[in-house]
Amino acid sequence: MRRMMMAGLAAAAMFCAALPQGQAADGAELTTAEVQALAQSYRDSARPPAEEELDRVEPRLFPLLTVTDHPRALRADGRVIAWGSYPEITVQGDDYPVLARTLRNWSMEQKQKWESAEESMGESARKWMPPSPYYEYTVVDRWGRMDDQIVSFALRYEDYGGGAHPQHGIVTENIHVETGAPVAIDEIVTGRDVLLLALAQAYRTQYPGQEWKLFTQDIDTALEDYHDGGAWQETFCWMLDANNDLVVFYNPYEIGPYAAGSFELTVRRDVYPEVFRMDFEE
Repeated sequence: MRRMMMAGLAAAAMFCAALPQGQAADGAELTTAEVQALAQSYRDSARPPAEEELDRVEPRLFPLLTVTDHPRALRADGRVIAWGSYPEITVQGDDYPVLARTLRNWSMEQKQKWESAEESMGESARKWMPPSPYYEYTVVDRWGRMDDQIVSFALRYEDYGGGAHPQHGIVTENIHVETGAPVAIDEIVTGRDVLLLALAQAYRTQYPGQEWKLFTQDIDTALEDYHDGGAWQETFCWMLDANNDLVVFYNPYEIGPYAAGSFELTVRRDVYPEVFRMDFEE
């Protein structure tokens, strides 16, 4: 992990020197050549499944979503001093008007978040003129369940504003196709306690011998502490994957230090049927 982060920062440092001088106006979208010169940790948003892939993925998927990344740069003295990117997701056709409106509003929120970050980064970058550009970007990391009931996907974000290393993590979106409302995790699972037991078992299976990396050095205690309180539903970062299994994400600093990295736990329906409610069975 440390080696990868150092490589990413080295690539970011090279980015300033690699770009053509005075190529585009401040705030303009980055060119393809500039995107290719970004830090190694950056990659474009994942593409939704194409129509020709449906037969081998899941017949009820609908390939009506497209995602467009909007990488943008702030320049000073002919070089990039800050950059970032935000995704725009659109629905093709007229079959799902509520979902289309929901994702249009969501995309506008992503744009507004970037513009707010752009203003803050620009102020700091112009003040300090960093040798490595500051950045803040969000991309679609993966697509999960996509049918006439639920659209589920995960976003990966990363930002760097100086310091030893970037900050990064996963956030997720789970949307009712019919209403456009967020899907709550207690619509998917039967309860907190049974889910925590399954997650602890999943951790020991997927990360064997790695409980020493956690703050508590015990996964049961770590999960109990992190998901404590009355509003336990709001403490989960989760999605349904293409197999309709539950995936729960833990970002750096949540149950372990930054050096421990991220944890991604999959609770499979065929292994833990007691965890899942019947409401959204396929």
